[in-house]
Amino acid sequence: SSILVVVSLLLTGMLFGQIIDDTVGWVLCMDAHQTEPLIITGHESGYVQIWNSDTQKVVASIKVSQDIVSKVKFIARKRWIVAASRDCFVHVYKYEKELETVTSFKVHDGDFVWCSLDVHPTQPYVLSGCFGQIKLWDWDQDWNCIQTFEKEHSDDIRELKFNPEDTNSFASASDDYTVKVWSLDSPKSKYTLFGHSHHVYCLDFFKRDGQQYLISGSRDDTAKIWDLQKKECVHTLEHEYEVVCYVFAHPSLPVLITGGRDGAVRVWSSTDFRLKKKLEVGAPVYGLACLMGSERVAVAHFDGVSVMEIGDEEGQGGCEGSSNENSIAAIDS
Repeated sequence: SSILVVVSLLLTGMLFGQIIDDTVGWVLCMDAHQTEPLIITGHESGYVQIWNSDTQKVVASIKVSQDIVSKVKFIARKRWIVAASRDCFVHVYKYEKELETVTSFKVHDGDFVWCSLDVHPTQPYVLSGCFGQIKLWDWDQDWNCIQTFEKEHSDDIRELKFNPEDTNSFASASDDYTVKVWSLDSPKSKYTLFGHSHHVYCLDFFKRDGQQYLISGSRDDTAKIWDLQKKECVHTLEHEYEVVCYVFAHPSLPVLITGGRDGAVRVWSSTDFRLKKKLEVGAPVYGLACLMGSERVAVAHFDGVSVMEIGDEEGQGGCEGSSNENSIAAIDS
């Protein structure tokens, strides 16, 4: 049977390169455009940058905040980007040849807390989450808040994600050790998933055998697989004492990808949850995204963004690859 693997340049030459701009500080978040070869990165310096993933060149750069940028997303149908900063502001820009301000607004009264967001796939909605408070914003109504959800989380919300199979629902991951599933129609959560023993940093939805599951990553050194029908954990992916900073379900391949604070990217089968590949990128991983129309995956880490290929190869499962300065082309902006 075929095995899905991530491979480094040292093994097969499929790590394409690394995008770096040392002037804007660490990369803390990333998103990839699904119809254009564009990557957006958010930085600890308050900068947001847009890169062309084919040329590995920066095409736009702007300082959106004096504080950390904690989340960035494309709103492709509007040709907008949206960024959340740690001072609880959401910033919206139109991207053409240059970045033009659309709006900027405060989503929570606090400061210096983690702020997350997600964009609805079809409706004019953006979710924000700051210090346990989730709100729904409608850009067709002049960015008015149309729903405030009950403050059920007791700590920072690290991730918000709309359900691709049921876009009226979404999930939230929190530093209070829980994952909650919500409906847009109700201010109360539908249910809570308990099982992690530390902060939950990330989550994603995926399908397996026709049923929907959720993967969550935590500071407890595990990623957990949740059966959303049974509302329980059915498998735990151990990370060998390393914090799981980001999880990602590939949209077209039966594979789950996890990134750790140890600088390792692990690729798992989403059918039997077996570890297929481990690749060292050399810095804590803070974002994973599939690039437009390909099996390439972008990996955001403190030092930049690495681009790698997921192939359909035999007999490579379980082996490890490593990348170092000599195996990655560093591209200056």
